[in-house]
Amino acid sequence: MCGIYGYIGAQQAKEILLQWLHKLEYRGYDSAGMIIGSDDSQPSLRKAIGEVNNLWKEVHADNIEGTYGIAHTRRATHGGVSLENCHPHVSNDHQRHIVHNGIIENYMKLKIFLQDQWYSFSSQTDTEVIVNLLEYERTGDILETVQHTLKKLRGAYALLITHRDHPNAIIATRMGSPLLLAFSDEGLHFSSDQQALPWSARQLIFLEEGDVVFADNTWYRIYSGSQPIMRDIELLDQTMLEQAKGEHKHRMIKEITEQPAIIRRLLKGRVDLATSTLTAHAFDYIKQHHYDYRTFVGCGTSYHSALLACYWFDERCSSRLSVMIASEYKYHSLKNIDQTLHLFTSQSWETADSIACLKQIKSHGGASFGIVNVPGSTLARQTDVGMFTRCGAEISVASTKAFTAQALNLYLLHLALAQKEGSLSHRLLQEKLTTLTQLPNHMETIISQSEHIRAVAHYLTGYDHIFFLGRHYQLPIAYEIALKLKEIAYIHTEAYPAGELKHGPLALIDEKFLSILLMPDDGFLDSNRSTLHEIQARGGKVLVISDTPIPEADRQITIPSIDVELIPLLTNVVWQLLAYHTADILWLPIDKPRNLAKSVTVE
Repeated sequence: MCGIYGYIGAQQAKEILLQWLHKLEYRGYDSAGMIIGSDDSQPSLRKAIGEVNNLWKEVHADNIEGTYGIAHTRRATHGGVSLENCHPHVSNDHQRHIVHNGIIENYMKLKIFLQDQWYSFSSQTDTEVIVNLLEYERTGDILETVQHTLKKLRGAYALLITHRDHPNAIIATRMGSPLLLAFSDEGLHFSSDQQALPWSARQLIFLEEGDVVFADNTWYRIYSGSQPIMRDIELLDQTMLEQAKGEHKHRMIKEITEQPAIIRRLLKGRVDLATSTLTAHAFDYIKQHHYDYRTFVGCGTSYHSALLACYWFDERCSSRLSVMIASEYKYHSLKNIDQTLHLFTSQSWETADSIACLKQIKSHGGASFGIVNVPGSTLARQTDVGMFTRCGAEISVASTKAFTAQALNLYLLHLALAQKEGSLSHRLLQEKLTTLTQLPNHMETIISQSEHIRAVAHYLTGYDHIFFLGRHYQLPIAYEIALKLKEIAYIHTEAYPAGELKHGPLALIDEKFLSILLMPDDGFLDSNRSTLHEIQARGGKVLVISDTPIPEADRQITIPSIDVELIPLLTNVVWQLLAYHTADILWLPIDKPRNLAKSVTVE
């Protein structure tokens, strides 16, 4: 949720920090702050509530100069939104400054201890405990002091620390929260998110758990424990850097319209259409390793893509399947772990709940497979094998193109496994792959109807409560689109299996309650028609999304016909557009909805 950035170099730090703090805004925040300094000046601290532009005003109100600095965008966890709780935090002796991502679980115990030593606190944060603990643990050697302090912390953190006795230097460390060191012509950059890095940063180091870095404007050294170590310098994947929204009003609509191109790119990289073969290392892994059980693990949108994939795998693959919400998985016993492949999906690539599950599984010797978007992310680096969705930087908090890219990769993965098990002939595989090539064209047809869909969105704004109903392949989409409308339009929605309506939820139906029924011609048309009549008989209105005319529907959006296995990817695009237009009509902050963050880095 929070974002941290640090810079050391020859340029004015305030301009660089402000520029790249703006890149971290998409993660979600409620305040921002920075401290900058130089060899011959005292560090200058500035904080502001609200957007980074407010911090810009604070910084430029005075002639603040300096060539190093650390900065932070905060999402409130410990304590409310206030200047006192905003980072950076300062030690009691005013010698140390710190910014922090993560949560320190034992901070209250440490705080009480420090208060007994006459330390005072001006904030409610766990971060201020860390900076005062650094003062208490001081030994005269700054690295030794940091090491002693870290041993007393329990939880997750990425820290950037400055000390007045070491001007032009930054100490960085991480445990359970991402942090990287990047190199550009301007100097050294620390960031919690590679999407915030400048285009001039061509090389970077992904810091490992427990690494401590001491860096100034001439050199850096990484320590593991008390020993200096070398970490691999990698090339920065420029495709993951934030792109401008261009002519689009919001990033969300830009990312929706990118989906056809993403599908074409994925098919080009994963499929040889001339020979109808699947070409990726991940497919070879799936074919070479046998597992009796497969468990999908994800959160939010990624959980829904896994739910959809489970239907595909169940259709043709023999292994036993389960889908788990990551935040709940840790409460389950790890049975048959040596016979289970855990498949992790993540759209925000640093999801703390999923990472915690992965650590638990790895500690018991379990096998893991990652389907993520960002090379170098924690899930990408720590899973045994996997595949990248390659959908590019997704900035809008509400995920759209990541869902489609995850789902498509999982669809291809299930085809590879089915082919291995003999439940999918080469002829049928050829048919499936040919049909896939039609998918982006159908998506473009839907996107071209955006203004018609906007007219339907006006209809939605008149309702405070909406049901989303689907059967079989459409049920995961019902969950996903209900989430989208909650996220950005702040409308209360619930998703149910269409057949479950009569087992309780039907009591809510009246003329003020809208139902959205996903009912393509997929073999369940008659059952869905019965559900439609059931709702209308109680005065409820029904909006239908289908590839065939449904005359009795109160309203309908028609989509192109395609293989029933792939129709969910079309109905989902319709609802991405409907959610977007509904929120836009209501004048809501679509790319940065209230209370939410793109990357959930705390459990």
